[in-house]
Amino acid sequence: MTLPNHSLHRTARSSPQRSGASNLTRCGGSVLSVFIFATQTLANTTSPDASLHAFYAWVLAHPSHGLPSAKERAELAKTLSPAVMKLLKAASEMEAKCVGAAPKGEKPLIVEGDLFVGNYEGATEIAYGEPRREGDRVVVESNLMDVDKRFPKAHKNRAIAWKDSVELTQIDGRWYVDDVRFAENRSLVGNLKEYIEDAGQSCR
Repeated sequence: MTLPNHSLHRTARSSPQRSGASNLTRCGGSVLSVFIFATQTLANTTSPDASLHAFYAWVLAHPSHGLPSAKERAELAKTLSPAVMKLLKAASEMEAKCVGAAPKGEKPLIVEGDLFVGNYEGATEIAYGEPRREGDRVVVESNLMDVDKRFPKAHKNRAIAWKDSVELTQIDGRWYVDDVRFAENRSLVGNLKEYIEDAGQSCR
């Protein structure tokens, strides 16, 4: 399953290999290193803002590679809700089944692209606004950008920008990311459920 990129693409661009060195999280005019932020905030998710910082720090450090490994899921469990973690585990188990069931020489049904942002190739910068209440949840709108430095500045294929919305829920006094809404009425949870269903029908 190739994740939809919601019309965010560069026709002249091949699949990039990101170094991660330029990945930054921006918030309130300050620019903070992803890796510094990851160590400072992963243990502190008692506020929506701290949980969002930790989530996006991880996302920017792990772009464009499909489903997370078991080790990566353990890291994400600090910021993703148990419901999302359950879907990630189920999707990984189904993907392994599809890989094992695929005929020799045929590509198995797997998840490709960046799972956590609304662009196949991932994001290199993220800026987000103030949390707002929607019932018992908090929603934060995010502005994301993917910059391909292989192209010169002002080139039409150098950068793309889009918006996502992150939903957070509180469990036992801690805030967790419970879904990410993308364009075209798609979402992280919706994509995972769709893959699990499709794989369950195809990989028998």
